[in-house]
Amino acid sequence: MEELVWANSFEWGYQKHPPLPSWFLYPLTIVFGKMMWLPSALGLLCVAFAQYISYHLYCRIAKNAGFINPSILGMVAVLTASPLIYYSIRGGDFNHNAAQLWSIAAMFYFYYRTWEYEREIDKRIINYWLSWIGLGALSGLAFISKYSVVIQVAVLLIHVVMSQRWRFPRLWFGVLLAMGAFLLITLPHLYWLYGQTVIGQGPIYYVNHAMQTSATLNQRLWQIVIEFFLTQVLRLIPCLLVVGLSYRICQKNASLLHEKASNHSWWSRVLKPDQVFLIIVGVGPTMIAMLIGVVFDQKIEAKWAVTFFIMIGYISWFVSDNRINLPKLIQLTLGLHLVIGLGYGIVTGPVASYLGYQGRSNFPSKELAKVLQKRWQEHPELTQGLPLEFIVGDTWMIGNVIIHDPILRGKNIKPWIDADDLSSPWLKSEDKKKTALILIDQVPKPSGVWWRAGHPPTQAVQKMFDQATVKGVESIPWTLKEGAPPLEIQWAILPSSNP
Repeated sequence: MEELVWANSFEWGYQKHPPLPSWFLYPLTIVFGKMMWLPSALGLLCVAFAQYISYHLYCRIAKNAGFINPSILGMVAVLTASPLIYYSIRGGDFNHNAAQLWSIAAMFYFYYRTWEYEREIDKRIINYWLSWIGLGALSGLAFISKYSVVIQVAVLLIHVVMSQRWRFPRLWFGVLLAMGAFLLITLPHLYWLYGQTVIGQGPIYYVNHAMQTSATLNQRLWQIVIEFFLTQVLRLIPCLLVVGLSYRICQKNASLLHEKASNHSWWSRVLKPDQVFLIIVGVGPTMIAMLIGVVFDQKIEAKWAVTFFIMIGYISWFVSDNRINLPKLIQLTLGLHLVIGLGYGIVTGPVASYLGYQGRSNFPSKELAKVLQKRWQEHPELTQGLPLEFIVGDTWMIGNVIIHDPILRGKNIKPWIDADDLSSPWLKSEDKKKTALILIDQVPKPSGVWWRAGHPPTQAVQKMFDQATVKGVESIPWTLKEGAPPLEIQWAILPSSNP
């Protein structure tokens, strides 16, 4: 939803995040409108592209180990990673974490290519220098997607030290090439970021605020271990199920062939340095994030770990060997995807509605947009019969109205997030003179009551709301449970200030 609301202009940066994901989405919204399927499609494409790049890296590792058919190892690893919760039921979430997936996968690929030359696996010097340039450029693209790429860079630096690559003189020239490519990609954004930081605003301030919470050491450890680490374990369980399927297939085929269980899994044949590399990139990001949380007393949210498991598919190599039946594994993995997808859809849809659970997965967005469009059309004395083109309020609320706009498909609706110019750099002075639809969650609410449709209104939004003479409250059923609290939204129409 954030990406759809932000996708109104090309900017060098936004107050919350760097610009690349919005750059991808904005031109598509010009063509198709602000349709919900757009970010879903982009999110799934990011997952698929990351898996495609990872597949080729797995194949290189298998080829270097002397496997006759390395593509089989690549396919098994990709199948193993595919049901990861971040890639499956959350794969359509095109946020700044998901937008990083393909660029970080490419970082790992180019990094490995540079290492091949130093190990005399690939002796072509041109490939060595080009790979360093590619590593720098992709690091830059990852950086202007989200600054959390520094965690993956730290992982690669750890590998440089552990593999003693730092002793290789050419590495430092390669690092300079990578830094040059990185700066070429990021310099405009860095210049913008510096300007924002100097005046006390921008993404650095947002990140600092988002990660800082007051908590004791025990509370912080509890949050990191229970809320972060165990959540990652739960989201990895589908991958472990595929590992179990691989093991069962290999053991079953061994039994059918009257062979003894093999002690020579694929993993045992992978080169030792590559084993270390896979372990570092597989678990390193999670460990570094937890370390940051402990050492710097920072809040670490589970949803930030989308890019931490790009290379986790290698865990299937511990139990797989040449007796794997790849078509059978593909069939079973697709079945697992179907079960997970249907189960998630049923639980978060009809089951949640029946039990009265209110979440964003069953938010009555179409009903909300429909009734607000009706209210807009009921007041031609204020709107001059023009379609809705200017909307003010919390990102979530106004975004739901925009994506269900039946007239312009949200193409020409300008959002004013929290009536804040910094959060809405696409707005021009003439836009603010148009007739505005203002939305806020129903108030007043008792202290401690959850704001179900967004955060409380800012002072600027409340001031605009108070100035409006036409306003009302809409009560919309959220679930099927009798007596469950409805969605309550206050709306107001503020007439145009144009003469």
